[in-house]
Amino acid sequence: MIDVALVAYLNTRPFMDGFEALISEKEACFHLYPPAACADALFEKKCQIALIPVGSLPRFHRLSIMPNYCLGANGPVESVFLFSQRPVDKLDTILLDPHSNTSNGLVQILMRYHWKHTVNFVMPDQKHFDLIDGNVGGVIIGDKALHVRNHYRYAYDLSGEWQKMTGLPFAFAVWAYYPGQVPAQFLQKMNDAMRWGVHRLEACAERWAAAYKVSLPEATRYLTESLNFRFDAPKHRAVELYYQALRNLSVSEPQVLNQ
Repeated sequence: MIDVALVAYLNTRPFMDGFEALISEKEACFHLYPPAACADALFEKKCQIALIPVGSLPRFHRLSIMPNYCLGANGPVESVFLFSQRPVDKLDTILLDPHSNTSNGLVQILMRYHWKHTVNFVMPDQKHFDLIDGNVGGVIIGDKALHVRNHYRYAYDLSGEWQKMTGLPFAFAVWAYYPGQVPAQFLQKMNDAMRWGVHRLEACAERWAAAYKVSLPEATRYLTESLNFRFDAPKHRAVELYYQALRNLSVSEPQVLNQ
């Protein structure tokens, strides 16, 4: 039995549909966590393979990455935002998302190199929608971001801003595992299952739109246009550039805000 960790967001449902179709309950157990907790589960060896944020990869000394599929976008992704009530150059504080190491690193890169504006970064201990006001912006990801974007005057799509800055797509999460811990036959079965799922995106949208409280046209556009699941060469290059930028930032730990 292989333990697999991934998130329960709409963006992973194409993968989950494939796993459900091609992998039996006797072969694997799928555990659903917030993105950062997927990395924790793999780090603590509660699972053998996980969909982990690329921002979490540096904490691991040795991992293998599945080469073909990821959670990525070739432009605006529509579910990873910096929200605010004022323009970005008028902000003095940005609240990070406690569930997303990748997006937290990405917003810091964008502030330094794209917007060229200095702010304080604060890590709340829970979601922080009501604190985004005045000079305070906030990073929000995932399904909730799909629902709250109209609550704020400004919604900066971090994947779209990255593309403006670099000309590259972005990869938010990749499938990682410890070498030697996952049989090659199972890895091939996972790859086949993911291919099965990403070739049926419209059917996935029809199946899951209501469950995630989005309209069918919105779910279809999100899965078929906003997201891109291929871990291709440009996304590999994007991950390399992301790490290089993070290293150059030399950022300090964000202030922790207890609510």
